[in-house]
Amino acid sequence: MIEAGILDGDLIGVHPTPDAEHGQIVVARVGEEGITVKRLHRKGRSLRLMPCNPTFAPIDPDPTEDFAVEGLYCGLIRTV
Repeated sequence: MIEAGILDGDLIGVHPTPDAEHGQIVVARVGEEGITVKRLHRKGRSLRLMPCNPTFAPIDPDPTEDFAVEGLYCGLIRTV
């Protein structure tokens, strides 16, 4: 999440909620991949999780896969 100012080692604050709007940074549970922090993009009924780091690929959750928004990013503590 480098382009969002979240660096490796940062601790993030998360507001627990299953609701998120287009463009918000979310903590999401995605099938076998586990937990991830990405920017949520909505287009109609489809979702896409966009990284804020060019070295990572977007995630398109499979509708048959376990997926949930666990919360919204609300701040960070830089530990280093």
